[in-house]
Amino acid sequence: MDVKLGICNFCVPGTGVFAPQIVSEMGLDGMSLEFGSYEHGWPLAQRKLQDLYLDAQQKYGIEYPNIGVSDGDNVPFHARKGSKWDEIVNAEGTKAIDAAAYMGIKLVFFSNFNASLMQTEEDIENTARRYRYFCDYAQDKGIQIGCENPNTVQVQKQLLEMVDRKNFNLFFDSCNHACLTDIDIHEVLREMYPYYINQMHVKDGVKGANASMILGTGTTGYQETISFLKERNYSGWLILENLYELDPMRKINEDYFEIMRQDIAALKESVK
Repeated sequence: MDVKLGICNFCVPGTGVFAPQIVSEMGLDGMSLEFGSYEHGWPLAQRKLQDLYLDAQQKYGIEYPNIGVSDGDNVPFHARKGSKWDEIVNAEGTKAIDAAAYMGIKLVFFSNFNASLMQTEEDIENTARRYRYFCDYAQDKGIQIGCENPNTVQVQKQLLEMVDRKNFNLFFDSCNHACLTDIDIHEVLREMYPYYINQMHVKDGVKGANASMILGTGTTGYQETISFLKERNYSGWLILENLYELDPMRKINEDYFEIMRQDIAALKESVK
């Protein structure tokens, strides 16, 4: 495999404060940026923060492979057309794409969980409509749009067909299906691999406790995932998303940075 190793900035202890420096010191190649929530006014939409991140990128020599928009946990991505939330989600996505364009970041991806989980045909239709809108907005800016979700292979293929845009791809996570659903995560990986963008989240855990274990120590079949990627000669980003400050992971060590170091060591060992 030809991989670059990264981490989500909200996973770095301290909720991302001084994250670029820490990421560099820990020997990672880059960091995924979080766009932020509607409740907090989408912090990364602020030009001041964009410039500070760009300055830190130059200073510490790391890359920003993507901007993640995780606010779908709280704000319904599949809101009906014309509703209050419809306008808010459209604004959120276009502002994230604008931020990516200014910062030279080539991928913006959205999470479709919790408040944005696709559970009905109407949900899927509204989700596809939204992704078409974002893809069209991002096309001339040279930006890819990604979707991370815990749905079945059938739903994911249906979404791909309904969006039908060249700059739309799915975003794989090594843990979500195994911890949050009864769906076989490796069946999803095998079936959907051709449709995944070359960036993936890696984390571990157990049923009901997502992102809660050092890589390879949970029940998600992490090593099987890595073996599959090696067989396919995967080339791209592997981005850590374990939550070192949260219970139960913080019980591993009082020094959360030591937990992060252990996870990075496990990641590096697994991709040898």
